[in-house]
This record gives sequence, C-alpha cells and structure tokens, in this order.
Amino acid sequence: MKKIMLNGILMMLAITLCLTSCKSDDPIPVIPTAMVTLEVPANLENTALSGAHATLTNVETQQVTNIDEAKFIKQGSDYKIMCNDIEAGTYNVHVAGHLDFTLNGVAGQKDFEVSSDNVVISEASHDLKMTISTFTAQGGFVISEVFFTGTSTEEGKSYSGDQYIIITNNSDVTLYADSIAVLESAFLTTDKQDYTPDIMSTHFSVQACYMIPGDGKSVPVEPGQSLKLAVNALNHKTEQPNSIDLSDADFEFYDESSIPSFTDPDGSAPNLDKWYCYTATVYQFHSRGFNAMAIAKMQTSKEDWLENYVYDANYTFVFGDFSSEMTKRGIYKVPNEWILDGVNLSVESVREWNVLDASIDAGWTYCGKVDRDETRFNKSVIRKQDANGKYIDTNNSTNDFTPEAPASLLNK
Repeated sequence: MKKIMLNGILMMLAITLCLTSCKSDDPIPVIPTAMVTLEVPANLENTALSGAHATLTNVETQQVTNIDEAKFIKQGSDYKIMCNDIEAGTYNVHVAGHLDFTLNGVAGQKDFEVSSDNVVISEASHDLKMTISTFTAQGGFVISEVFFTGTSTEEGKSYSGDQYIIITNNSDVTLYADSIAVLESAFLTTDKQDYTPDIMSTHFSVQACYMIPGDGKSVPVEPGQSLKLAVNALNHKTEQPNSIDLSDADFEFYDESSIPSFTDPDGSAPNLDKWYCYTATVYQFHSRGFNAMAIAKMQTSKEDWLENYVYDANYTFVFGDFSSEMTKRGIYKVPNEWILDGVNLSVESVREWNVLDASIDAGWTYCGKVDRDETRFNKSVIRKQDANGKYIDTNNSTNDFTPEAPASLLNK
C-alpha cells in the first residue's frame, strides 16, 4: 500500500514538473509588424515630420524598443509607424518629434509629444491609433489693436505720425508672418455706393497693400506673441511729448514720395514691402477710421497681383437732384479666402455700410461717436480677450473689440 501511494505521489510530482517546464518553455509570440497610426490635427495642411522617434516599453520586462524616423511613413495627412518583430505584450508607447505645416495658408511649426500607456499588442490586436493632441492648432493671426486716431499735443492739436497696428498669433503653435499683408479698403464705410461689379462676396477691394517680407520662415511668431507695425518707427516723444516711442517696432510703413515737399522718415524698423498705395506721397491710416483694415496671406507674386488683381467699379454719384455715372478705376482686389482677419471701422453719426464681407466681419467698431470727435485722440480699438488670454474672434468686430480704448502703447 505504501509503495502504491509513493508511486502515485511521484507520478503527480512528475506531471507537475512537466507542466511547469512546458509552461515556462512556451515561446512568446512575435508580431511581425505592429502598426502605430499617428493622427495629426485635421486642419493642418502640408505637414512634414522631422526629428521623430518612438519608444515602446514592455510593461512586464521593461525592455525598450526604439523606432527611428525612417520607420515613419506618411499616408495622407497621417503617419504610419512600423514596428517589426516585436514580442506580444503590454506596452507604454511614446512618440515625439517636430511638425512643420501650414494653417490657414500660413506656415507654422511645433514640437510635440504624445503617449499612450498599457497598450496591448497581440496577434489579434497590433494596430494602434494615437492623436497629436498636445496642441489644437486653432486660431491664427488676428488684428489685436489698431491705433489710427493719433495723439493730441499740449496745444490740443492732432499728431498722427504715431499710428500703428498690432497683429498677434492667437494659436498655440509658432506661425510665420512672412507674406502677411496689411490692407486698407478702397471704399469708405461712410459712403455707400452700388458699385458694379459687386465683388464683395468674393474679394476685398483695397487701396493699400504693405506686406511683411521674408523667405517663408524668416519671421517666426510664438503663441500669444505680437508684431508691432508702425506708420513711422520713431521715438515720437522727441517731437511730441504726449506721443509714443515706436523705435522698437517690428516693421514700418515706408514710402518714397514722388513729391519732394512730402518725405517719409525712414525709421529704425525694417520696412514693409510696399505692393501698392493710392497716394503719391506718404501713407497714413484714416485718422477718423473711415476704412476697413485687414490682414491677408498673399498667395501670389507682387507682379502677378498688380497685373491680374485689378478692376474698375462703376457707380452713380448722387448729390441732391444731381446724378452722374462715375467709374472708380484701378482698384486692387484680394480674394476673401486669403484674408486672415479684418475689422470694419467707422463713426456712428456718418456710418453707412460695411465694406468687408460679413464672413470676415459682420460688425464694426470705432473711436469717436461723431465725425471729427475731439475726444477720439489717444484711443484705439483693441480686441477683447477671454479668461485664458486668447483673443475673441467671432468675425464680428462689434462683439470682438473694445471701442475707444486707451492706446496700449501710451505711457510705456
């Protein structure tokens, strides 16, 4: 009996050892090709990945699999990351790199990192999707302030050489301001006419176009940062103590006047590339705000624009009982899809219409409630900000701007 029991125990022990041995010797399946799909934000175009790498860390063994940039394959707008001959298991996945792109036609760039933990890779599941959600790529360049009224001297006279406009990168990625132009409307918001052809739904009619120069990536603007564009990049306090020091402007509007008695001082800032301006002398903003202002990403050459983006507008001039057919010749136009932001300016007592399509600006803003309002000096229109510091942009300047705000650069 004892012998039988002993034999049974030995047999059970042998079976246990065999099972244990068989279990430990079972090979871990190797997945020939595991795939990680890296999804980029949908509103980005012309994406280009560089400096990319991925790591897959086995949670159980802590073994790390490194994947270099050569295994990142672009498919459509996304990237496929190929991971060959990886053991089945649970992994923590980390992907990092640098992404160049265009956003609303504007070149941009951003470093990114994205991680996903406890990802199971097996024969039944070896495709993983990860989204670059470390930035949203929303927003873009906006007009954050227009100071067109000028300042008042101690004698109560007006001084307008210190006008400026500020544009701001309202996104959370670095954008390049190269080829962004500042535009002024050819039509006045205080003089409504039935122009034919009526191209407002497709184009913005302009009388001034000054562009930020660069080779495409010469003027980077980090998230939340701004560019200050001065009519004259001078320290105006030397001539007008109540004025502004604009010698630190990023760019200035400079004109070579064809009339010797009108000269434009060449200030300390780089000059904007002047594509066109209606005046033969020196450009300034309308000091009462009768025009619309806009910024656009120019998408053609200066020569092509000057030759092919010009038209004549017909209208009937009426004054009392008198009327006459008129033609406004040589108006330049910018396609609405090039425009990044715009603001209609006017004065309530004389305002007649908006000269930007409602898709760009359905409202308007102002400094001064009546024409030639003497209280308008030293004031500007400033875009509102939300609780997170982002500029509000609903394409309605009545909602988005604070009118008659103290100019932000005064007393600095």
